[in-house]
Amino acid sequence: MSNRQPVRQLIQTLLQTKGDFRAFSDSDPLFSSGRLASVDALEVVVMLEQDHGIDFSDGFNRDDLDSVDSLMNLIQSRWIEAQSAAPDMTQHSR
Repeated sequence: MSNRQPVRQLIQTLLQTKGDFRAFSDSDPLFSSGRLASVDALEVVVMLEQDHGIDFSDGFNRDDLDSVDSLMNLIQSRWIEAQSAAPDMTQHSR
């Protein structure tokens, strides 16, 4: 399962790029509070696509990106979906 630290690092970098050096918790809203903007959501989506293989071709809900916790929940739920969709390789055809 995924590590939280790279997600936190990306958020911290995005905030610092805007001159926001305030601390944040994993549950703090980032987009709905105005600390991050729509353009930042694109960077988060690119990271999720590249690092976690999440497909956003059908769009995304900004609420899923609003905090580190919500990002981690999205990563976990997509990982679970991918695992359940993968063929069971433990059973062999006879």
